[in-house]
Amino acid sequence: MRMNLGAWCMLAPALTLHAQTAGSADPVARYFVVFLRPDPARQPLAKADGERIQSAHMANIRSMAQRGVLAAAGPFDDTPATISGIFVLKAGSLESAQAIAAQDPTVIGYRNTADVHAWQGPPGIGDEYFRLHKLNPGMPENMQAHPLCILSRGPAWEDQGGTREALLMAHERYTARLREQGKLSAAGSMGGSGDLVGLTIFRPIPLEEAQRLLQEDPAVLAGVLRVELHTWWSSDHVLPW
Repeated sequence: MRMNLGAWCMLAPALTLHAQTAGSADPVARYFVVFLRPDPARQPLAKADGERIQSAHMANIRSMAQRGVLAAAGPFDDTPATISGIFVLKAGSLESAQAIAAQDPTVIGYRNTADVHAWQGPPGIGDEYFRLHKLNPGMPENMQAHPLCILSRGPAWEDQGGTREALLMAHERYTARLREQGKLSAAGSMGGSGDLVGLTIFRPIPLEEAQRLLQEDPAVLAGVLRVELHTWWSSDHVLPW
């Protein structure tokens, strides 16, 4: 499912938002990330039906962008496909974001389910993209593959006891260094009542390099955080870093 449009964490106080690391004055902005996951009820479709749903899906993306609720969107390119793609939404509440996501034709048509989470990503996602495309509607998308990492509570989350806070702070410092080195396009805390902790989006670097960098994260090495790495296609100028 290749799209054309560029796309409060309930944790210990030690896990500050990725964009608020030491030495950074960057504010954070609240978004809602929608993981479009293949619906277990998905059935094979005739070509015409698939094209109809895809066309309606793209029309919905354009409508969300025009209404100002969509900051970014893009497909995943994984095998096997556990996530079809994502939306990054601007909404007033989780319930509002869930209602918006539920209206996507791939969700209505039982092609995908919508898994929605709050994300404290950096401000400005999508702003430059929409500014440039307003000036030049025919501007090429120039979509590129970004390694995207979903961080969740690892097997040693509960076992670390008093050392977990220090490891999470080390994780924050490590993320700040990756940004300083020009490796990241966006990052921030996410979650709620479940196990999700954060979302880190790399610049278009090889997936193997992103995997290596993630495995050198102190909290990942200690098993406090678990890495789930994907390939996300996003247009130029969508991500702010």
